Amino acid sequence: MMSASRHRAVAAMIGMAVAVGSLATASVSAAHPGEGDHADSSSFEKIPLVTEGLSDPFELDVADDGRVVYIERTGAVKVLEQDTLRQTTALDFGYSLDLLTQSDGLLGLTLDNDFAENGWLYLLWSDPDVAKMNLSRFTMGPDNTIDPASEERLLDYTIWRGEGRANSHMGGSLAMGPDGNLHVATGDNADPFDQSGYTPIDEREGRRAWDAQGTSANTDDLRGKVLRIHPEDDGTYTVPEGNLFAPGTEGARPEIYGMGFRNPFRITVDPETSAVLVGDYGPDARVANPLRGPEGMVELIRMTEPGNHGWPYCHANNQAYIDYDFATGESGEAFDCANPVNESPNNTGLRELPPSQLPLVWYGYGESPEFPELASGGAAPMAGPVYRYDAENPVKTKFPESYDGHWFVSEYARNFYKVLSIDEATGDLLSIDPFLPEESFVSPFEAEFGPDGSLYIMDFGSGRGAGRGSTNTDAGIYRVDYVADGRRPISSFTPDVESGSAPLTVSFDGEASHSPDGLDITYAWDFENDGVVDSTEVSPVHTYEERGQFSARLTVTDSDGLTGVAVQKITAGNTRPEVSFDTPADGGFAELGDTVPYSVDVVDAEDGSTAAGTIDCSRVTVNTQLGHDTHAHPLDNYTGCSGSVFLDPADHGVGQNVYGVLGAGYQDLGTEGVPELTGQDRIRLQVKDKEAEFFSEASGVTVADDSSARGGRLVSDVDDGDWIAFEPVDLTGITGLTLGVVPGAAGATVEVRTGSPTGPKIGQVKVGAAAAAGQVVSPSIDIEGQSGTTTLYLVVSDRGQSGSTEQAQGADDALALDWLVFHGRGVADATAPVVQAEASRTGGPDNLSVELSGSAVAPEDREITSYLWDLGDGTTSEGQEVTHEYSAPGRYTARLIATDSEGTRDWATVELVVADSGR
Repeated sequence: MMSASRHRAVAAMIGMAVAVGSLATASVSAAHPGEGDHADSSSFEKIPLVTEGLSDPFELDVADDGRVVYIERTGAVKVLEQDTLRQTTALDFGYSLDLLTQSDGLLGLTLDNDFAENGWLYLLWSDPDVAKMNLSRFTMGPDNTIDPASEERLLDYTIWRGEGRANSHMGGSLAMGPDGNLHVATGDNADPFDQSGYTPIDEREGRRAWDAQGTSANTDDLRGKVLRIHPEDDGTYTVPEGNLFAPGTEGARPEIYGMGFRNPFRITVDPETSAVLVGDYGPDARVANPLRGPEGMVELIRMTEPGNHGWPYCHANNQAYIDYDFATGESGEAFDCANPVNESPNNTGLRELPPSQLPLVWYGYGESPEFPELASGGAAPMAGPVYRYDAENPVKTKFPESYDGHWFVSEYARNFYKVLSIDEATGDLLSIDPFLPEESFVSPFEAEFGPDGSLYIMDFGSGRGAGRGSTNTDAGIYRVDYVADGRRPISSFTPDVESGSAPLTVSFDGEASHSPDGLDITYAWDFENDGVVDSTEVSPVHTYEERGQFSARLTVTDSDGLTGVAVQKITAGNTRPEVSFDTPADGGFAELGDTVPYSVDVVDAEDGSTAAGTIDCSRVTVNTQLGHDTHAHPLDNYTGCSGSVFLDPADHGVGQNVYGVLGAGYQDLGTEGVPELTGQDRIRLQVKDKEAEFFSEASGVTVADDSSARGGRLVSDVDDGDWIAFEPVDLTGITGLTLGVVPGAAGATVEVRTGSPTGPKIGQVKVGAAAAAGQVVSPSIDIEGQSGTTTLYLVVSDRGQSGSTEQAQGADDALALDWLVFHGRGVADATAPVVQAEASRTGGPDNLSVELSGSAVAPEDREITSYLWDLGDGTTSEGQEVTHEYSAPGRYTARLIATDSEGTRDWATVELVVADSGR
């Protein structure tokens, strides 16, 4: 970031269109209506800069001369020249697959305020040999490369690598203030998956990696913090005045500006006020629990003073967690947000902590009553930049003055950008406005304003870059220009082939290029990106006679002289391999905790194929990811054409939309003078125990909050002809399906179909009329497992069944669907508990009392750690033997779930029919 005066100087040098207030928030209204004076979407244009070859893109910055410097978590620092779209790898840490299993890697980047003169940039990166993070200054040379020997190590800090999944939350964002202070965001480095979605405060011996009191709440630790230091010319740093703890304070690090963060994943600094803007993640509980604490919430924070932001004791608008004892399972008192005390044995710092401060914005999974403009869905806030308008900036594509002082934020899970207006005198949030609501974003990840006044954004895409040559699908880096005074032409082209043996003849199609303003355009093709125009046709043909990898560039120019550029790589002398999973099938069923066999097929024109046995299987990589809502957390990496992967249980708590994701890649051998190429495949697995509200598509239904529902939400208003669908689905190994249903006032039939709402019916069940409002039944359906990826539909059909007026009294007309449980091992192997369950009786009149009992045999070298009865009427009970009374008539499926010491679980069921004694 830089001052307004520096922006003016930079803009003059560029000469071309390359194009939080106080800590405690003031009063909050129920809504923050838009200001109404912002330019509409048609006044902006999203221009692609990099749309291929990105491997976990993480952070970017823009140099004074328009170069975009960005990093990939897999280890590379890259430089993009905007006029030609040429890219250079400046430095590569070359991380191994073992290190990249979670969120380690190259995490943070920012340029020095005087980068144009000194070439300095700052990186936060995982040490490959020691469990620590390094903060270093490097120097970039005039040729866009970085000599590793130029490193000056500012500081480092220890991390819990290899202890549970502690390295899932590492933060990493870097930001420079206008005063030359460097800000560093660090995650709590605590395993987030073993607390049922609540706060990680496990104080048991050997569990330090599950206790954020030893990191975020520890004043003597640099994790879970925003640090503020001042880099000096000699490669050291000093601590500026005004941090949270004065130098010399015993038990406190003076580098700490803000503490009490979970995962401050993105931070920026206002270039005018030096306010620090933070997007902090929260835990994953869908519903509050009086024995544990509030539902999972996330925060957007604007800091103008140092402070403690509460984690792991308080979160959101200072909602307190409960002092839960993981050793005894007992709940204590709620933590005191105004006077937090850290009594953890893992704490090495101060016992009494500063009071917990309020964020500017907080929200959870559902629609926020305080901030309804943020809608609902997954919760993953990204703190973008504050725009500062400079009237003396000559670049005509700079953002307009109406955005001056506004904070741009994005949502990684909800795929939008918003603009926040803030009263800088009081800290009040004035408005939340949409930004480019009609534009498509994949996974908004990072944003910075360049010195040209344009917004540079990074989409993370899907998949991940861990693996030899693996890249993220649909990832991209873009520039957003203000184009009210004229749009640049769009350069876009497709080659009929992008790789193959030499000589390689490629037909280029530039028909998609156009002027949004309807102006005439001309074409200039540079097939080797060497500065020579090779063709001016719309769709030329070119033969690459020599072997090598080339960047084909198309520059289109409109009649006003504005240009657009697009680049794609063409490889002559090597063919990209084709990679696909043979097993498991896309959409196959496997629970988190299962072991899943896999096999990968590779076909490569030069290297051969797995079928022929000519592929070096050590070059085939397979990775596991934990899908969560619309994004995925990296987990483990494997090598080999076949084998088994373990789906980490990674507990997110009840009612979460979690699932397994597998990625496969093969990097071929390449040849002399021609680089290796990689082929990839990615599949999603389905968990067998699903919430109905996490459907892929639906017709005629609504999703409603319901405190009595599992996970706090259900699919309601399901009438005749309505349906919900799930995809991708492959029913291999599935033998049955149980539905958690809230019946309506009249009977109905739920049909299970494949392919479409009217496709082949593979099962159905009748659901009788409700005996009372809110009644839950759980009928089961036998279905024959079918191979092949499809879409599964649950379609409701009203067969005219009706209950008595008395039965239906208080019940809604339509039924509701709460959850689905599929039976069978699916695509998982047999390494799971073998469970048996039985009931003293399987039927009788209402108020039926049933004794349920069961047992389980654990796989070899494991033990059964828990038994849980899901009784099928919305209640659960722990233990092998329970007695339960079914008060209302209906069909129920009681399920005994046994979990072993690896977190693998399986279940057995007992079906019960409860009759209406009043009939």
